[in-house]
This record gives sequence, C-alpha cells and structure tokens, in this order.
Amino acid sequence: MATGTLTDTERISRLEGAYEHLATKADLERLRGDLMANLKDLEIKLTVRLVGIVAVATGVIIAVDRLVT
Repeated sequence: MATGTLTDTERISRLEGAYEHLATKADLERLRGDLMANLKDLEIKLTVRLVGIVAVATGVIIAVDRLVT
C-alpha cells in the first residue's frame, strides 16, 4: 500500500498505533534505576571476589615462605 494514498484518519491511526512502542520518561527512569542497582550489585560482587583472591594469594605466599625458610 502506498503511503501517498492514505487518508488523514488512516495516517493518524498509524501514528497512534506506534505510540505503544515508545518509552515514557517513567519507563526510562525505571530502567535507569534498575541499571544503577545492577551496577551496585556487580560492584559488591567484584569487591568480595577481589578480597577473596587477595586473601588466598596471601595465604599461598605465607605457606610457600614457611616451606622455603
């Protein structure tokens, strides 16, 4: 169907149908909040893992040092 043959009513109807696919400001703010929460969770998980790795590495270094000396 050629778009040049649409009536004004048909064109408005198509535009109104497209509105449901658009995000509102509230949608974007909710998404932003979710992303910030996810980033905070990720930061905590990475920090805990890094502390764990440092603790294990320290233990290995101390154990090797005691075996060598």
